[in-house]
Amino acid sequence: MDVMEYVESIVQLIATLVALLMSLFRYISTKKRGWLYVTGYFTSSLLSSYFWTSYLIIMDDSPNASNFLTYLGWNIGYLILVLLNIHVKTREERRYLTPLMILPLLVNIPQLMLYVQFDGVIMSIYQVTICTVTACLCVQGTVWYIKHRKEDARVPYIAIATLVNLVAEFGMWTASCYEGWADKVYYLSSFVCSLSYLLIVWAAKKYYVGDEDVIIDRRMQKILKLTYVSIVMICSIGGIFLGRWIKETLTQNVSESAETSVYDIITVILFLISIILVALALAIIMIVYFEQKLTENHRLREEKRVAEQSNAAKSDFLANMSHEIRTPINAVLGMNKMIIRESIKARNMPPADGAQASRVFSDITGYAANIDSAGNNLLSIINDILDFSKIEAGRLELAPREYTLSSVLNDVSNTVLFKAGEKGLDFIINTDDTLPEGLYGDDVRLRQIMINVLGNAVKYTDKGSVTLSVHGGGGVKTGETTELIIDVADTGIGIKQEDISKIFDKFERTDMEHNSSVEGTGLGLAITHHLLAMMGGRIDVKSEYGKGSVFTVRIPQKVTDEQPIGNFHERFEKSIDNIFESENLFTAPDAHILIVDDTQMNLTVAAGLLKDTLINTDVALSGEQALRLTLGERYDIILMDQRMPGMDGTQTLKLLREQEKQNGIKVPTPVICLTADAISGAKEHYIAEGFDDYLSKPIDSVALKRLLMKYLPEDKLLPYTEGVKKTADADAAYTEQPGGGYAVLCEAGIDVNKGLGYCQNNDELYRMLIGEYVRSAQERAVSLRDFFENHDAKNYSIIVHSLKSTSRTVGADEVAELAAALEKAAGDENWDFISENHAVLIEKYTALIDKLSAYADVSQEQEDDEIIEFFPE
Repeated sequence: MDVMEYVESIVQLIATLVALLMSLFRYISTKKRGWLYVTGYFTSSLLSSYFWTSYLIIMDDSPNASNFLTYLGWNIGYLILVLLNIHVKTREERRYLTPLMILPLLVNIPQLMLYVQFDGVIMSIYQVTICTVTACLCVQGTVWYIKHRKEDARVPYIAIATLVNLVAEFGMWTASCYEGWADKVYYLSSFVCSLSYLLIVWAAKKYYVGDEDVIIDRRMQKILKLTYVSIVMICSIGGIFLGRWIKETLTQNVSESAETSVYDIITVILFLISIILVALALAIIMIVYFEQKLTENHRLREEKRVAEQSNAAKSDFLANMSHEIRTPINAVLGMNKMIIRESIKARNMPPADGAQASRVFSDITGYAANIDSAGNNLLSIINDILDFSKIEAGRLELAPREYTLSSVLNDVSNTVLFKAGEKGLDFIINTDDTLPEGLYGDDVRLRQIMINVLGNAVKYTDKGSVTLSVHGGGGVKTGETTELIIDVADTGIGIKQEDISKIFDKFERTDMEHNSSVEGTGLGLAITHHLLAMMGGRIDVKSEYGKGSVFTVRIPQKVTDEQPIGNFHERFEKSIDNIFESENLFTAPDAHILIVDDTQMNLTVAAGLLKDTLINTDVALSGEQALRLTLGERYDIILMDQRMPGMDGTQTLKLLREQEKQNGIKVPTPVICLTADAISGAKEHYIAEGFDDYLSKPIDSVALKRLLMKYLPEDKLLPYTEGVKKTADADAAYTEQPGGGYAVLCEAGIDVNKGLGYCQNNDELYRMLIGEYVRSAQERAVSLRDFFENHDAKNYSIIVHSLKSTSRTVGADEVAELAAALEKAAGDENWDFISENHAVLIEKYTALIDKLSAYADVSQEQEDDEIIEFFPE
């Protein structure tokens, strides 16, 4: 036989083995069904390729092409090739039809007529049919890509590689039907066919690039690969030697007429060896499959365990939050009842002397202080939850800006000093004098990080001290980046080594056996860890259980002012004497401000907070009214509520700025936004809208006065002592005994005790509220009617919201509850409910106002410019 025939067969066998090993190894390493198809194709091809090559070497002749065993593997492989090409297509690709898919059919019909005379009818029809179907699928995928390549369609690598393989196969088959010149075409097609095996593997790699998913242990992978390679080499080479030995042994003692029977035995043996090679590949596939299943089951069990732990942690977190939120609320309600009780007792049985009165007010002040502490604790919990929810949603963003480091350290130190002092702890501050004063970064989040870590140290330390040390960055020039190193050391209970890795996880609170009484959300350090990651920093922990911990925070910050911070510790020690500064910061009798809110009753607290400042105050119940007032008066400051019907605060501000521009006002009036929108980022949002500053509700009296001091002209600010007498006289009016007339209110269904409670049992203030409630009734009823008739759910909701709040304030619970129900219905645009209950509300409201009118006459003499803010919702 021609040497080229041996070379061609051996090359194709080697190519098949290499492609099989490559695809099998990929299947072992990854869990992709496509690799299973590719491996199956080459495994089937190996069955025929080894049989053909080994038979050629042993018998020095080609096997009978029409023999069923000769093409069995290849015939199965073509079917797998069809499944592979279907598998890699999208649903849209599979449904796509093009006339070009007819081309393989037209080409292969003549080929079928040619092969039938050599390979038999059934085998020829099967082979040509299955190869034609595969070619049609390849054409379909290629044309689909050409049509949709601009839509990021996947390149049909596998379809192209398969098409190359089929063309080479058909070239071999066709050339084998002729002699002479066709031999070169046959060998060239065979070489291309061998290369196409490797091309198919390469195409599969391109198709699954980036989709690797290691499933089983790498050590197991190596064992399986080495085992299969070793067995394949032994069986392949050993099978050929065995076949030649059998041929030589059996043909020595048989006649020439019996050689055919001997050859049949060799054929069966070679086929069995081929089957063994295939079976080994299948065994490896099954091992990988079951190993993958075991690994997946183990991973699923592990994920289930982690999920159960996470759910348990969330459940514990929710239970803990329920406790943490209830605790300050219970304190607020309990202390408030104590204040009401003591106030009523003092009202009904006035103190006999100054000392007794002082004790009463001292008790009430203590209760109010407890309410303040509990309220701040509750607000801290809510802020943590809001920040964490933004982190979970991926919406937490940094807002870098220039800031002074000493200001941040001062704010943080003041906050922690109080917390440490309450527990009798020493708070020690050590700072590097060479730290740069001016830095660029998110100072709000820097404060949050430091307060979280310091607060955590105070929380878990019962005696001893908490030490804040800040260093690093000395000698860094402006424009360069320095690393702030913040060490927080405590003498607290410490952390177990096995728990250190958990303390930054969400919902985690460690050593609950000893820490069950410690308040907090368990989110502070998780939030801190996330913020540091966003800022390019990190946090490290060293701890000895029972002795204390050291948290080290490192944050890179850009230097904007290389001027050293100096001796911050000395400056802070001097400022401690002024920590308990009075809320009476200043008076400004020549100042004139405007407060804008849609409900006049909801402005009384603001008037009370500013009463001792002697500031002249105007009020506007809408954005339109505010614009009219600003036309005739130049205010020093405007406090603007955000949520108002018709024209909200932001819209009013923009129109005000246009109005000022038209009137030639070069220095705009400072406008401060007052809103209950206190979520993270609210301040930045409203300042971006054009407000000069922002103050969240509930209003902090000191914060409000500091804002006024910031924006009022300096020449209008006077020391507080000049207004002490007037303020004292005004406060004295609140100690008078309540007047009569409560019987009228009780008959009208008013809960007088509740109404007085909201007014701190101040009869004068309560009468004024009743009067304002009656005076605003007609306008409110008209608005309700108009918005109801126009189906304006948004503004209807705002008006009934206001009615609900003011009704509760005066103690009109029946009207308040109905207004609350209608507010909810308006929010849901449930007009069926509104239509059924609107008239009922108006009837009850009107009847109530009629009954209150007589009592309200008593209150008409109250000053109309007194304003209230933030009564019950």
